[in-house]
Amino acid sequence: MTTRWGILATGRIAHTLASAINVSATAELVAVGSRTQEKADKFAAEYDDIKAHGTYEDLLADPNVDAVYVSTPHPQHVEWTIKVLDAGKAVLCEKPMGLNHAEVMSMVHAARENHCFLLEAFMYRMHPQTQQIRDLLTEEAIGELRHIHATFAFNAPFSETSRLYAAELGGGGIMDVGCYPVSMARMIAGSEPTDLAATGMLARTGVDLYTSALLSFEGGVGAHIATGVGQQLENSVAIFGTRGSIHVAWPWQCPADWRVTMSRGGETEEFTGTSESAYVYQIDEVDRCLQSGLVESPAMTWEDSIGNALVLDKWRAALEIKYPQETAETLAQPVYGRPLNTANTTMPRDTIAGVGKSLSRVVMGCDNQPNLPHAAVMFDHFIEQGGNVFDTAYIYGGGQIETLLGQWLKARSIRKEVAIIGKGAHTPLNRPEYCRPQLTETLERLQTDHLDIYFLHRDNTDVDVGEWVGALNELYAEGLIHVFGGSNWEIARIEAANRYAAENGKQRFSVVSNQFSLAKMLSPVWPGCISANTDDFRAFLSEQDIALFPWSSQARGFFTPRYDSIRAGESSAFRDSWNQPGDAEMKRCWFSEENFDRRDRAMDIADQKGVELINVALAYVLAQPFRTFPLIGPRFLWETSSSLQALEVELSDTDIAWLDLAEKR
Repeated sequence: MTTRWGILATGRIAHTLASAINVSATAELVAVGSRTQEKADKFAAEYDDIKAHGTYEDLLADPNVDAVYVSTPHPQHVEWTIKVLDAGKAVLCEKPMGLNHAEVMSMVHAARENHCFLLEAFMYRMHPQTQQIRDLLTEEAIGELRHIHATFAFNAPFSETSRLYAAELGGGGIMDVGCYPVSMARMIAGSEPTDLAATGMLARTGVDLYTSALLSFEGGVGAHIATGVGQQLENSVAIFGTRGSIHVAWPWQCPADWRVTMSRGGETEEFTGTSESAYVYQIDEVDRCLQSGLVESPAMTWEDSIGNALVLDKWRAALEIKYPQETAETLAQPVYGRPLNTANTTMPRDTIAGVGKSLSRVVMGCDNQPNLPHAAVMFDHFIEQGGNVFDTAYIYGGGQIETLLGQWLKARSIRKEVAIIGKGAHTPLNRPEYCRPQLTETLERLQTDHLDIYFLHRDNTDVDVGEWVGALNELYAEGLIHVFGGSNWEIARIEAANRYAAENGKQRFSVVSNQFSLAKMLSPVWPGCISANTDDFRAFLSEQDIALFPWSSQARGFFTPRYDSIRAGESSAFRDSWNQPGDAEMKRCWFSEENFDRRDRAMDIADQKGVELINVALAYVLAQPFRTFPLIGPRFLWETSSSLQALEVELSDTDIAWLDLAEKR
């Protein structure tokens, strides 16, 4: 079967791929799409019998197209890749796949959700020359890996109107060709870098003129990479090991007569071959994957593209390069190029007196968003899944998280549709006099005039509950907060606060945010943390009709595959980033025989119901006899989707008793 190709956009690289399609025995070029009929006709006239579509949408609707090559400028990759995937067609997207990690994550998520093929067009990855490099490394022909040197740069005359130098088009060396040495270094090292340091010079348009970076990998492996659009380099790859080295003079263009040189023990050996254009191998790889029913290629997996984007983000961040599309001023619409859909209300909801709107039963925890593009992608997705409650705090990210949430809220103009949870007065500033100034700053960051729900982030038992109630009621009376309560508060203190409120005609605590999950917290995750996972606390919540907003509702990774590695005494290979727990924390807080038993029982139920273990863990929290609105803290879109599947899991009273260890095996 021949793969029928359509090309989206008609620039120079589109012609390069069109020529490769015509050479390939596995492909046929059948259509092209452009923003104007004139450009489409002009492109089509250079090739035999292909359909010219005057809009990209018409190309997507063409029933004769199986796969689409997205060759637009960098900033348009994400929108049109997602739209092609939503149309049910395979995508080969020109590199770099997106402007940043958030965009690439969105594209991969769309491919996963649509079960469609997606490949980032690093054509050198499919070439025999690159396979020769892989073979030598697999054989450890040069011993243990020690150092990598990879460069790709060229010197183009500066012009503010050139794509290469325009910030709004994702210009600069890092994104245009620097992505190649990054991808090569990561492929050779076989892992993600643990650190990056960079230097360079920027053009007056704000993009990188030239730059170099040092990457550190596990095991002491280092990589020096360099790129630029304003300098000429050798554009080669050298790999050094304990017993020799490998040198490739033309790693990126992959010439027809290719050559890999290995030096070892004072002798030089050359590996050579004759091949087709690298683009032909790329086209053939897409066809091979489609015929095999694959949605990603082992030559450049989705995880590989995501990892590459993360490194490119860090490289740009080291030079303080930010594109206009990544700023609050230009956050006009979601990455998929259409207005945010706020009409989905299929997620179960409940109400809390005083809030004035229904609340999604699952709450988006806002503490894992490193930048605005990432935050926007995560928040947009949550809204379109039916969620509408967002939890943040004055101390998160030193205020950055509240700022990101506020920028997103303003850009989307949906403040009335969502509920915002805020927290303040955290240790050591946990006294009533800090509530107002912190809340004032919080509201400024969030660009709103009130919080729907407010929690005291920690208790201070040296402060009389009447002082707390008085301070909160002042804010409540001014309309700055609509409902309030305590996070990490004990029952006795909540009861005392509510007695004081009743005796003095004040508003009471009506919500609580303590830890609660299927696994019982053995040791506080952070100092001052308190769990609601006791019989007394459960009874209290039920009797007083106080809603619980439990944090760490999925026990911070205890119900994920990380557990298996840690339990076996191995490292979970988890990078300590994204505000996530390390291996030592998981063992300290969650490892006990009772929790192991709960996990095993949850696994049995998950197997019976055909769902993920994490779904059972969250469904347990949702199924409590008292009202719960569990907070989740997804770092990636797939984690949000995975967590929300818990809403489809029904647990019987017998299931709950089994998970509570009320019944023996």
